[in-house]
Parts: sequence; structure tokens; C-alpha cells
Amino acid sequence: MKLYKKFIILGIIIVLLFPTLGVNRRKNSEIELMMEILEKTDATFKEGDISLGGVILDRFVEKDEMLDFKDRIRNELGIKGILIDRKIVQGKELTGDYYWEEKIEEDGFNQIMVQGVDKKNNLVTFTLSSYSYEKDNSGETSLFINLISNNPFVENNDIMLKVEKIFDEYDKSMNVTSCIVGTINDNMNMGKNEDKILAATKTVNGKIIEQYKDDDTLSFSIFTPYIDEYIYTGENKMNLNIAMRFDEHENKTYILIGTPIITIGY
Repeated sequence: MKLYKKFIILGIIIVLLFPTLGVNRRKNSEIELMMEILEKTDATFKEGDISLGGVILDRFVEKDEMLDFKDRIRNELGIKGILIDRKIVQGKELTGDYYWEEKIEEDGFNQIMVQGVDKKNNLVTFTLSSYSYEKDNSGETSLFINLISNNPFVENNDIMLKVEKIFDEYDKSMNVTSCIVGTINDNMNMGKNEDKILAATKTVNGKIIEQYKDDDTLSFSIFTPYIDEYIYTGENKMNLNIAMRFDEHENKTYILIGTPIITIGY
């Protein structure tokens, strides 16, 4: 569970730091674009990860209201504990009636974290965090939702629409990051891996902004006009991140594709 807590906290920080640039609504075409890139690398889809969130209220929320808000989100997203015969998520095997909640109540800070599975057996985590600021008697409440699925996100568009509707009701925009993971049952050499990434980049008119290489890992930061959202790295825009690494224990090559960046460890 500690691993998930660290992942959730990291995700909240990353999502809330993203500037809202370009269009802040993720289009199906962008997820389909990532799936097309994955296919061009001859990889098999393994897992998808999407994070949605941002500030939803410009005020502090007390405990009772937080609990009501939590129940509403849980019901709308269909999160519950159901029997999972066997499900591998981020390298961990989940079984049984999987559901948990954690509440933190401190002076000027309330937080509720919920993790469970939805009707499609996706692992869904959401965090409500509310802060008050004594200096100017102000506050804010943020909502962060993470979905990990063994199915392509094109098949999970309904949950994204539900979250978008929640933010629309409060007249707030949400930031979105998404990542898909695929595997190749082969220890390909780095030269061939790089050729695959470069070929996939050309198909989306991508411009390589930054790159990292070592014996087992490749990572490319790219800007493509086919994706509306973008962030800055230095003075340059980027909105697509493609990485490959070899896992010697599994004897597999992993490929990760994220927009605007990869937010999970590799």
C-alpha cells in the first residue's frame, strides 16, 4: 500500500503543477494516436494509466461535506470492492474483495483517499484534498483521480466523461495525463529500439525536443501538432513522451507512451 500512496502523492503534485495550455480536454483521437504508435513498435498492449484532476473548489471543505463529496464521487464512478480472481497492477497481484479508504484530518487540512475497482475491473483511486490559508482566510479543494486498466482506454471513455462532467458542474477545468504500456517479448538492441521510436515519431510529424539513452533505456520528449495540450521543457513545447527499457528478469522490452509526459516510473 505504501507504493500506491507514494504514486498517488506524486501524481497529485504533477497534475496540479501542469499549466492549462492549449485545449484542456483530452480527445479520443489522442488516445487512439498512442495506440497506433504502440502498434507501429510491434508491442502488445499491457496496461494503461490515466490521471485527471485539478482544483475543483476555491474554498476549504469541512469533514462532513468532504464525506458527502466522497460518497458522490464513489457512486458516480461506480467504485466498490468486488472479487478479483487475479489481477496484476503495477507488478502487484490483487485478489479478494479489494477496497480501502484513508482519511486525514488536521488543522486547516482534510484529505480522503479511496481505492477500489469499478464495474470493468479497473483499479480506480481518487483523492480529495482541502486546504485553508489563515493569512487571507482563503482555501481550495482539489480532486485527483487515477485509473489503471488492463484494457485500452478507448474502451474506458465513459469514466473520463463522468469526471469531466463533475469538473464542468463546478465550472473548473481539469488537467489530464495518460500513459499506455506495451511489451515486446524480445531483448532488442538499442539501435533497433531507437529506429522504431524515430519511425513512430515521423508518423505524427513529431519533433524530438530531448532524448536520453543508456544501455537498457531510451526516452524521447517530442512535440507533435496532432496533440492539442502541451507543457514546456525549458523554452520548448512538448506533448508526447516515448520510452523503452529492457527488463532482464522478464526478458521483455517495455515501451511506455505518455501525453504530455510519462508520469509512471520506468
